[in-house]
Amino acid sequence: MKIVEMADNCTYEGSIGHDGEVLDTGDWHCPKDYPDYKITWARFPLYKDWLNGCPSCTDGVILTDVRDAYFQRDPFATAVQLQMQHPLMVFEEIYPELDNTHWLTDLPVTSCKNFTVGNTPVLCSGTTMGNRGGIIGYIDTMVEEFGVWIKQANCRIDLPGDDQSIHNYLYYANRHENAVAIPHRTGPLHVIGWQANRIWEHAIEEAKEQGVKEPGVSELDNFYVNDDKWQAWLPEKLSLLDPETGLIVNKDGSPSAQVHQVDRFGSLNSKWLAHMNEKGWPYNKE
Repeated sequence: MKIVEMADNCTYEGSIGHDGEVLDTGDWHCPKDYPDYKITWARFPLYKDWLNGCPSCTDGVILTDVRDAYFQRDPFATAVQLQMQHPLMVFEEIYPELDNTHWLTDLPVTSCKNFTVGNTPVLCSGTTMGNRGGIIGYIDTMVEEFGVWIKQANCRIDLPGDDQSIHNYLYYANRHENAVAIPHRTGPLHVIGWQANRIWEHAIEEAKEQGVKEPGVSELDNFYVNDDKWQAWLPEKLSLLDPETGLIVNKDGSPSAQVHQVDRFGSLNSKWLAHMNEKGWPYNKE
């Protein structure tokens, strides 16, 4: 485990205000080793430092968020089974329900680069996979572009998630060498956030219709679980779960090796998660 020491003060300069002065960046968190980078950017050079510090790490690499993700299978073995062994893989979110006309991509990229990514699948910057060389090349390209955005006033935008804006811009501008975009729910990494959030919102509306005045996390705990059937924590019509195990599945019905942004289900899966933790995740395969 790596522990990142934070800088006392960030030297990252935020957006230029209406008066021409740099806006206060006191709320940003920056690591001590890279105080010019907000933490969402700094993780990329840190990834490279950690890889360079591990010369024996010569096989596959995943760059992933961990707070809102869990594994159901070995993603590297899954990639082999699916014949998805590419130097660099980026992963699409649901499409066309979500595309890059969304403000998180469109606003920063248009402001900085005068480039429109447009109606294309959103690629999640929190899940990237490849071999060692492909990942290091990806990191170098991201860090190079960070340097451009730092220097230009019109690119310094106070958005914590603009690493994803840059991630998408670089792919659609053909800057990520050998990158292959994996369609949603077809590969080893499954970004479920948009759909999970809509399911949670729908559950809130259903609860209101049933007379719950202010449905929240506690009120919607296991909202869809009936008769202690903890595996069925989502409606069957969604076709998102294996009915025997409650694992989230890809479009072909096989368990997704990794599921990302699961926190957006709120408390709908709390009983299932508790059962998995209690039993030691018995349905996971190496």
